[in-house]
Amino acid sequence: MRAPMPNRPSLRFAASAEHQAQVAAHLTARDRWLARVLAEHRVLTSPQIAAIAFGRSRRAANHRLHKLYTWRVLDRFQPYIGRGRAPMYYVLDTTGAHLLAHEDGIDPKDLKFRPERSVGIAYSLRLAHLMGVNSFFTALLSDALADTTQDQAVTEWWSEARCGRHFGDHVRPDGYGRWHEADREIEWFLEWDTGSYQLSRFVAKLPGYTSLATTTHIVTPLLAVFATAAREVNARRHLAEHLRTDHRRNELPIATTTAEHLCAAGSPAHEVWLPLNHTDAGRHRLISLLSAWPHLEAPTSSTDANDTGPSPVPRLSPPAPMPPWHHSELTWNPKR
Repeated sequence: MRAPMPNRPSLRFAASAEHQAQVAAHLTARDRWLARVLAEHRVLTSPQIAAIAFGRSRRAANHRLHKLYTWRVLDRFQPYIGRGRAPMYYVLDTTGAHLLAHEDGIDPKDLKFRPERSVGIAYSLRLAHLMGVNSFFTALLSDALADTTQDQAVTEWWSEARCGRHFGDHVRPDGYGRWHEADREIEWFLEWDTGSYQLSRFVAKLPGYTSLATTTHIVTPLLAVFATAAREVNARRHLAEHLRTDHRRNELPIATTTAEHLCAAGSPAHEVWLPLNHTDAGRHRLISLLSAWPHLEAPTSSTDANDTGPSPVPRLSPPAPMPPWHHSELTWNPKR
């Protein structure tokens, strides 16, 4: 028999100052961090949360998530998958949104948070796409946290909504990220393909990326993940045909992989990436893509004014503080 559903405060009481003051006294730094991550990226599963915030301890994660759900800091749902049981999916709830608003000096009334919209992702056709993108970044975070040398880190993770706010005049990537490994760093835009639309729609986004690079003078690689190996092969053919006629093709380095390769490798940091027009060398690690595109990390030279080749440019930087994606903030005591 299923366990009884926990008693939760009503939405009206969850938005009250009395309830928020009671909950705030029990929230840890990790709880607030997790609420902010879900405010940015909308939904994560309980295994993903355990991997990036609880040292892979599913038991500790489920115990704390149950508390946060009971306090209405988070809400949850369990989608139907046909066979077996899906993990719990967590989203931000009323109390969590109001507490974040107070932290940021925003009147919760101005926030216009609607819990039905937050949990409404459960019924959205975009749930699979969003979970694919988030699984990409949570796998990277988990990989970095498992590295005992602390030589790997995800230093940026932007959602599609944040990318749209900053780059929407040109293109709307599914995400933006930055990975640090062995004193080297690579950044990228992400496109996640679920196989549900024509590849011509994906290719049609390329002029937007080259336009953004031309406008900002920032060469940012594009990483594309396709649903199957056959779809990747077909997409690479379309991409090569498009770039063959684009005189600005050097402004858009592209590498591809598949969801199957990511699942087998366990992390996007591993040897899963195939740069466009670099098929002979096989698949690369994420950080090794810099070797395929050496102009991205070539040293700048202010004295060489006659150099007409591609030159490195400042990295993209968020105008507002991002959640702390560093080992010190992610390695909490699971018994806290």
